Amino acid sequence: MAYRLGLTGLALLVGAALTTVQTAMAQEKVVIASFGSLWQEVLETALEPFEKENNVEVRFTAGSSSDNVTRAIAAKANPDVDVVMGEEMTFTQGMAAGIFEKLDPAVVTNLAKVAPQAKLGDGYGVGTIMQSIGMFYNTQAYEKAGWAAPTSWQELVDRKLCHRVGYMHPNVSFGYYALMMLGGGKPQDIPAGIEKVLAFKDCIETVDPSGAKHVERAQLGDFDLGVLAHQLVISLADRGAPLKFVIPQEGGLLQFTTMAVAKNGPNPAMAQKVINELLSERVQSMLVEKFKASPVNTDVSVPDALIAAGAPNPKDVSSFILIDGNVLQPNREKWTQQFVRAMAE
Repeated sequence: MAYRLGLTGLALLVGAALTTVQTAMAQEKVVIASFGSLWQEVLETALEPFEKENNVEVRFTAGSSSDNVTRAIAAKANPDVDVVMGEEMTFTQGMAAGIFEKLDPAVVTNLAKVAPQAKLGDGYGVGTIMQSIGMFYNTQAYEKAGWAAPTSWQELVDRKLCHRVGYMHPNVSFGYYALMMLGGGKPQDIPAGIEKVLAFKDCIETVDPSGAKHVERAQLGDFDLGVLAHQLVISLADRGAPLKFVIPQEGGLLQFTTMAVAKNGPNPAMAQKVINELLSERVQSMLVEKFKASPVNTDVSVPDALIAAGAPNPKDVSSFILIDGNVLQPNREKWTQQFVRAMAE
C-alpha cells in the first residue's frame, strides 16, 4: 500500500511539474507596438497559427506611429515592447535614437523574399506592407451635391467642402504628407502647405490625433473628403461605408508600414521570429486578402482588381512619390509645432 501511495504521490508530483512547465511555456509573450483599429484586428487573426506553433502569446499596444516610437525612445533603458511598428519618418527617428536591434537574416529568413524598397536602415528595419497614400471621398455626398470625384490634393482646402474635410495632426504621417502635397509635393513645401490650411482654418472642425480615430470618423460619415491609405478606405467600403479611394493627379505616396526589433526588449529572440512570420507568405497573403494591402514578400501576388482600386503594384512603383525619412524627419518636429501653434491662435 505504501509503495502504491508512493507511486501515486510521484505521479502527482510529476504531473504538477509538467503543468508548471507547460504554464511557464504558455506564458511566453511578445509585445508589438502597433496601431489598433482594423490593422490590429487582421494581425491578431493572421498570427494565431504562429502563436499555437510557438506556444507564445502575441500582445499589442495601440498608438500612432509617432506614439509608438516616442514611447520606445522614452523606455530605451528598459523597453516594454519587443517589436515597434511605424512608418518611414518614425523609423528614421528610432534609428537616430539607437532603439533598434539589427534583424538577423538567419532567423528572419523571409528577408530574402522582400522587395528591395522595403528593406530599411541597413538591416535594422523592414516594411510589413506597402500602401498608397491618397484621398478618400464620400460617394453619397458627392453624388447628392452633383460633384465629380476629387482629382487634386488642393481640394482639401476647397471651400465648397467647408466643415466636411477631415484633417489629422501632423504627428500622424497622413496629416504630415497632406501638408506636403498641399504645399507642392516636396519635403521643403510643408510651410507652404501649412499656410494653405491656415487660410482654411475656419472650415476645420477638429484635427484628429490618431489614424485610428480618423478611420473611425470616416466610417461614421463625419467627412466628405480626407487622406488615408488605400487599404483602409477599401476595407471601410467593404464594411458598407460609402467611401472611395483616389490617387490625385499630382501623385500618390508610396508608404511602408515599418517594423523593427526593440533593442534590449523583453523577448528579442521571439521578436525576430514574429517579424519573420509577418513577412511569411502565410501572413502576407492574409494581409492582401483581409486588409487589402500590397505585400512586401515578392512571392505573394496582388489581384488586378486591388491594383485598379489604388493598391501599389510591387512590380512597378515608378508612378508613386517615394518617402525618404532621412529628408523629411529633420524638420518634422519644428514644422509640426509651427502648425499646432498657428491652429491654436
